[in-house]
Amino acid sequence: MSVSDFNAEKKWRSLPKDLQKKLISNVFCRSCGETTIVDYSVLDEKFGIVLKGSCKECGGQVARFIED
Repeated sequence: MSVSDFNAEKKWRSLPKDLQKKLISNVFCRSCGETTIVDYSVLDEKFGIVLKGSCKECGGQVARFIED
C-alpha cells in the first residue's frame, strides 16, 4: 500500500482489520469479476476513500470506493 493522502490513510486505519481484509478481497475487475486488489493506494474523496490498485489475477486496474 502506498500513502498518497494522510487523511485517507487515517480513515483507512480507523477501520477494523477484519473489515479491511474483506474490502481488499471484494473488488470488481472487468476481466475477472470478483478479485483482490494489490499494490493499492488510498485516496481521500468527498464522501469516503478510494482504494486504487491492480487486480491480483490479471493485473488490470481496479478501484474500490468505501463510504464514510
